[in-house]
Amino acid sequence: MQGATQSLTSVPKPLKFLSPLYDKLKDILEKASESEWKASVADLVSVVGMVAGEDDSNDALKYCIMGTRKDLVQWGHEYLRCLSGQIGAEYLKRVEKSQDFSDLITLVDQVIPEFINHNEEPEAVDLLLEVERLPQLLEFVNERNFSRVCLYLLSCSSYAADPDEMKNTFETTYRIYMKFERYPEALRVA
Repeated sequence: MQGATQSLTSVPKPLKFLSPLYDKLKDILEKASESEWKASVADLVSVVGMVAGEDDSNDALKYCIMGTRKDLVQWGHEYLRCLSGQIGAEYLKRVEKSQDFSDLITLVDQVIPEFINHNEEPEAVDLLLEVERLPQLLEFVNERNFSRVCLYLLSCSSYAADPDEMKNTFETTYRIYMKFERYPEALRVA
């Protein structure tokens, strides 16, 4: 949210006022006993952490996981975009360390439908590529958006990190075209 000028002009007013209190909010959260209230405070700290956290930190994700993990949409699309970027980075770290990442997948399952339903298909595809769940995309595409999704997938295939990722991209695109009976396009991808 903070641009090159380091101003907070694009940040909603409540976050502008809460940003200076970010460290105090984190202290309150750490001192709170386990309760539903603590989870709600963690949600708030997560949202404020999106703008007040240090650059390259994963505060929004860290506190989101500590929070209720419900109704993430209520915090807005910028929050979801911020979370998706942090989810991708955290997923890679956990995979490298062979740690459990099921909590991240639960968040992905909440974020993807919102991206798809609000014409943010590229963000959905990118997130699913990062967490290696691209075939899950078939559950979310519909008659209105499948062509945009397929075009984006085909353009992403050129940048695949390895042959398996490229194959997965082509297979997902092929399955989407088949689902919507676009046989010439499916044949071209095959």
